[in-house]
Amino acid sequence: MPASNNVFSQSFSGNYPLVLAKKMMFETIKNMFWGKWARFTTPGGAYVQKGNVPKPVSSPIAIQNELSGRAGDLIEIPMHRNLKNFWRLGKEQMKEHEEEPKVNFIQVPVELLRHAEKPQESTIDTQVNKDLRLIQNAKPALQRHYSQGMNYWMCSWAMYNGYSLNVLASDRWSGHSKVAAAQHPHIFCAGRGKVSYSTYGYPGNAAYNQGVATEMGFIGAGDVFDTGFLNGLKADPAIQKIAPIIMKDGNEFRLIIAHGWQIKDLEADATFREITAAAQAQTYAKDNPYLVGCKYIWAGFAIFESDTAVFPVRVASSVPQWGPSTVQVAAVTGDITSHEDYTSDTMFGAIVLGANALFLANADRLEYKKRVDDYDELVGIAYRHIAGAARADFWNRDDGTTGQHIVNESSALCITYGAAPGF
Repeated sequence: MPASNNVFSQSFSGNYPLVLAKKMMFETIKNMFWGKWARFTTPGGAYVQKGNVPKPVSSPIAIQNELSGRAGDLIEIPMHRNLKNFWRLGKEQMKEHEEEPKVNFIQVPVELLRHAEKPQESTIDTQVNKDLRLIQNAKPALQRHYSQGMNYWMCSWAMYNGYSLNVLASDRWSGHSKVAAAQHPHIFCAGRGKVSYSTYGYPGNAAYNQGVATEMGFIGAGDVFDTGFLNGLKADPAIQKIAPIIMKDGNEFRLIIAHGWQIKDLEADATFREITAAAQAQTYAKDNPYLVGCKYIWAGFAIFESDTAVFPVRVASSVPQWGPSTVQVAAVTGDITSHEDYTSDTMFGAIVLGANALFLANADRLEYKKRVDDYDELVGIAYRHIAGAARADFWNRDDGTTGQHIVNESSALCITYGAAPGF
């Protein structure tokens, strides 16, 4: 289980809220699990082409840094779909046979998110050194809270549900025709393979949701995260289409994040050469920043372990339920500690990542706000951020059936059995 969060991992100094807010943005990105792969791709960041056109990057997470946005905005990212018709040959005429271009879009909605702390200081302490003491004591706690919230409710939530929790749980986006929770287009269940469109329909429809739950029901104690599962997974066409991450040395890998209980089953597989796989990971990581923290290399996957980025999954009311039952869009009653309690779960959704699998949009900078009361006494301090996250499901607004024309060539979810270790 994760360590207690009542001890701050870092301390900070200074008493300029705006400066600290800018620093806080980058510090939290580095601290959260997903932050190791985040790269800016639009104005305000380094990775742009001439004319401030977003530049494709070989990174799992692309941050759209639009500082002029407002809460409730939709930041739209286009993708030109590949041409697919056959050639015209020999003397065949091209006229009236031109292929019409199609452009798919992903819309990243942004919403305001805030959290505050009321410092536990005496009135005398606050009067003597209120600015410095307040920021010194409150900032590490707020920074850690923001980091965990971004990890659970922004990045992981969007990967499993389509959009981040701050968007899906907001009244502003309730009932929106395109911004709604949706199961991943590529879900693999151990022992069953990929959830079939031809059997259950397409993502975004109730039948597909129920189909995922049906396939989950077939997963037994023997359907674990092992070499047989990984070897079969790598050969699936949906996985083959995921654009790999190109490392500095030219090697290409798809990343897979698995829960610790899934990793336990992999290490117990007699076919798995743990020492060799670990040595490979260490060798590649020396020259490739994206592989820092990689645990093993197997079947073309760089395997990472995380017990917080990877959510447990269960069936509730005949549909999949990702993450703790207390933290769901319909009624958020849990908190951060809810994500750290998975003792009763036996199925987890490992995440396969390729290039640009997740989009984060920053509509405004992260900043501090003070609450001042009773003749300029500082009562509390809060962070404030307008942001959103969306899974890279590109849809064509001109095509018909919901989900049928979604293009996702950057990620997948893999559900396997995973029981608590006995020792």
